[in-house]
Amino acid sequence: MIKPEDRPEFIGEIIDIFEDFLEERGITINNPEKHEDGDDENAAIIYGSDYGELQTQLEGLMAGWGILKNE
Repeated sequence: MIKPEDRPEFIGEIIDIFEDFLEERGITINNPEKHEDGDDENAAIIYGSDYGELQTQLEGLMAGWGILKNE
């Protein structure tokens, strides 16, 4: 079981795995939020509300499997 205080880091590390996968393959995602924040070429591929959506979905999946407790 993941401790509540470790939850953001745990989910972030999972998203980082996908981020690295996309980066290794040269895949980018068009995200208007990224462009609004200055379009830094070193910015994450998974960004803003895209990140939040993945975070929410991963947390729901893991809560359903008993890996994370529902808050």
